[in-house]
Amino acid sequence: MTQDNSLNRRRFVQGVAAAGALASAWPVGRAIAATRLPVLSGTEFQLEIGPMPVNITGRARTATAINGQLPAPILRWREGDTITLAVTNRLSDPTSIHWHGIRAPSPMNGVPGLSFAGIPPSQTFVYRFQIHQSGTCWYHSHSAFQEQTGMYGPIIIEPKGGYACSFDRDYVVLLSDWSDESPDSILSNLKLQSDYYNFHSRTLGTFIDDVNRKGLSETVSDRLMWGQMRMSPTDILDVSGSTYTYLINGEPSASNWTALFRPGERVRLRFINGSSMSIFDVRIPDLPMSVVQSDGNDLQPVTVDEFRIGVAETYDVIVQPR
Repeated sequence: MTQDNSLNRRRFVQGVAAAGALASAWPVGRAIAATRLPVLSGTEFQLEIGPMPVNITGRARTATAINGQLPAPILRWREGDTITLAVTNRLSDPTSIHWHGIRAPSPMNGVPGLSFAGIPPSQTFVYRFQIHQSGTCWYHSHSAFQEQTGMYGPIIIEPKGGYACSFDRDYVVLLSDWSDESPDSILSNLKLQSDYYNFHSRTLGTFIDDVNRKGLSETVSDRLMWGQMRMSPTDILDVSGSTYTYLINGEPSASNWTALFRPGERVRLRFINGSSMSIFDVRIPDLPMSVVQSDGNDLQPVTVDEFRIGVAETYDVIVQPR
């Protein structure tokens, strides 16, 4: 028997820059105690999308939330069941929910203009489909910038035949990014200048340093190569921590999140990258991780000390804290 929880608070981020890049590093420390994200389970669900006041960085802002939650509640399904989700739009603009990674019929896929028309304000759309898979997935808006403003949540689908790898506890770790700037402003800034959020451009000082290290010829050749590509070697992501605050289950890095376990238990951590455009490097100091699933597909377990998770990817790992 497993227990689903979510790691909701903890000093999870001790640094947000991967070496020489704008990708974020999320070291997980060791102190642990218990909190949860809301969990909805069964076959029939009522979801309501609406604005919600938030204060993540010390400034009052408005998020787009599902059932008044950021992130949205965990949806727990079972393989083989038929799921019904009545989604009501309380926003002043059209909305939608896309079930990321779910093999659903096209009309139920939730992509406006492609598989359905979207959900108008004050209207309810009923999604209904059978679950033909298991694993860790997630759901989010496919309308305007609503995903960037908080409209995303985890999905856990229990396999009909049981789990391939045993575990004692089950936690969701949803990684995301938040900006106090409006998504419209971010896009406008990027259109104006593609490296608007990249403050690590090379200078005359770094040129001199490189000449001293590598010599003039190699340094000039390197600069010409990057110049021909019209980019900087530090320009890994278009939007950086200069405007983004990186979140774990909706909490910023200055928060403290913890989880309940007994030493020696096998703990399944379901990592989801629900960010708009951030890449995360995940590690747990002094605690190896056994990767058992990727994007909802079971794997032959692989033990790693660190892994990189791209936008929309999911990785399930099993750890055994001592």
